[in-house]
Amino acid sequence: MNQDSGQDNKNPWRALAVVGVVGANLAIFLLMGIWSGKKLDIYFHSSPIFLIIGMIVGFVLGIWSVIGLIKPFLGD
Repeated sequence: MNQDSGQDNKNPWRALAVVGVVGANLAIFLLMGIWSGKKLDIYFHSSPIFLIIGMIVGFVLGIWSVIGLIKPFLGD
């Protein structure tokens, strides 16, 4: 057993890094969904439908990814 494992979870820099990664991850997925939705709207000449779908899909994938990132820190 590593005695420092409990100490690492209380490190404020580690918590700050996790928050930064979570925010960046969510933003990247959302921006990718918006970008791909706009490109599909241009290709299919459909005004905001694929943009809205891309935003929703990007947000859902971002949340799913964030859950996967946070799960090891919660111990589940």
